[in-house]
Amino acid sequence: MGSQTFGERSSSLAGYAWMSLAVLIWASWLVLTSSGRTTTLAVIDLAGFRAIIPTVVLAPLLWHHRRTIAQLGAARCLLLSAYGAPFSLLVGHGLSIAPVAHAGAVVPGLMPVFAVALAYVFLGERLSRGSFLALTLILSSAAAILLRGADELAVHDMRLGHLLFLLGALCWACFAVTIRAFEIPAFLGTALVGAVSIIWLLPLWIVSDLSNIAETHWTDIAFQALFQGIISGLISIYAFGRALRLIGGQAPVLSALTPGVAAILAVPALGQVPQLPDALALGGVVIGLVILNIGLKLP
Repeated sequence: MGSQTFGERSSSLAGYAWMSLAVLIWASWLVLTSSGRTTTLAVIDLAGFRAIIPTVVLAPLLWHHRRTIAQLGAARCLLLSAYGAPFSLLVGHGLSIAPVAHAGAVVPGLMPVFAVALAYVFLGERLSRGSFLALTLILSSAAAILLRGADELAVHDMRLGHLLFLLGALCWACFAVTIRAFEIPAFLGTALVGAVSIIWLLPLWIVSDLSNIAETHWTDIAFQALFQGIISGLISIYAFGRALRLIGGQAPVLSALTPGVAAILAVPALGQVPQLPDALALGGVVIGLVILNIGLKLP
């Protein structure tokens, strides 16, 4: 009995460790994708790494499931790919003109909000009273950030960044709802995201003048390729999947810490210290996400 308890405790600790790793990677992605602040590479370069590298690694999986992919059809594959290049380009450009703390509140904060809304409309899923209150808290807290600007001269640009964050969150919701509706395995969904993104992103990447690879030092290229393609594109998904298996519904609850962790990392990495109203609103988003995830797991 004692050994079983010890085994369960070890599994729980391992689950929390895997989930902590996933949260750290997600938060780091927001910081390290801040174009012009942490890298000289362009946003399209980062999006290319995030699409091409996981696709190459998971190519055997794509071939093995080619019949399943054919049955999904082009429209569903396009919905999945919204979390690929569109998400990376939208959030990446938004991060070039708005702070990471704002991205942390709006992107991870509104991703589940949009997902719940789409699931309600297209899948007929009902919303509990607790979930509704949590969504209200998230929306009001995110709105507090969206409706204010730290510098009057930068308000226009910052609100453009906020709009890009909103569209990025919607892209993730399209991916998440499609994954759930058709029970697509996480790694297969990731491979499809990259493969479909490559179809239109690669020609644009090659022929346009948007890339900065030629002017970037090889160490920066290698680091971003490793982080965007392997760590963010593959390891974070594996870590989240392991956490789900080991601690179940606690994993999504812990994912609510992503906005706060991103804001903390942005202080030493980018010198972005959230103002008090932004910090309070960010706290509201985190609390709302925790309540929402707990509510969604309750019967």
